[in-house]
Amino acid sequence: MILPPLFNPSNDMALAANLRQYTPPRHIQQMESQLASLALLWDEGPWGWSLATKQRYLHMGIPESQLPSDAWLARHRRLSSRQFAVEYYKKMEEDMPDERLLPCQARVATQPLPCFPYPFILKSLWSSSGRGNVVARGEMDVPTLRRVRKVIQEQGGIVVEPFYADKALDFAMEFWADGSATRFLGYSVFSADETGHYGGNYVEGQDELLQRISLPDDLLKKLTEYHCHQFSPLPYRGPVGIDMMRLTDGRIHPCVEINFRRTMGLLALDLYEKGMTSDQLLAGDAHHGFSAQVTEGRLSITFRP
Repeated sequence: MILPPLFNPSNDMALAANLRQYTPPRHIQQMESQLASLALLWDEGPWGWSLATKQRYLHMGIPESQLPSDAWLARHRRLSSRQFAVEYYKKMEEDMPDERLLPCQARVATQPLPCFPYPFILKSLWSSSGRGNVVARGEMDVPTLRRVRKVIQEQGGIVVEPFYADKALDFAMEFWADGSATRFLGYSVFSADETGHYGGNYVEGQDELLQRISLPDDLLKKLTEYHCHQFSPLPYRGPVGIDMMRLTDGRIHPCVEINFRRTMGLLALDLYEKGMTSDQLLAGDAHHGFSAQVTEGRLSITFRP
């Protein structure tokens, strides 16, 4: 059975809650409702998997036999945690040392006052598009400390890593894994603010994106082959996006995030392949609420009250 496509970007928050009946914040509900037609741009399946996603499909009348098991979803939740990304990053550093790659300094902390040089960034174990991230440039105030303690209490820890103020470019590699082999789909280039809030993706061909990325071919090939090899044996079938960062000195942060779900970068690749590169409204209302559009070769999501 082919599963109906589903735009559910609240899925990372649903993974954090780990509940079958999960209700996202009201503004996220509004975004999912107003941008629901974005799902028509891919063939089948959800933006991301969780217990709550499975429950939504059951409510649609999809037989449970056609959906992932709870055991599979538990493993998927583990893969989707930033703790897994930190462990992956550390293994990458051991497996393929390269002075062009930043050393892994990220760790998972269980104390609200980590002994870490300023500035640093704190990231929830499950969240997306910068939600749940805090930049600490000095001693944190009481409300921020409360927020950090709450994340640690609810999720069992928080990721701490240096804040790279000299970021020059955000980019990603997009893959498709099927549980035995992994296929590289292409590069994506996007913008995000200092805490990771999504700003937009270029809808361009691979040659143009590679010019923007501006990295040696041998390094990109090395990274692509490594990720294909590492993702292939994982108990997961579907899209994988690994976010990276180029600094002003040319060094690369090779593992900012690993997204075991659809991403805006993958959507940008799909739009380019479909020839949807001219200015157009993709979903929502351009004058009120949430809208997704391509404007001057960039995919973005905006909100107008």
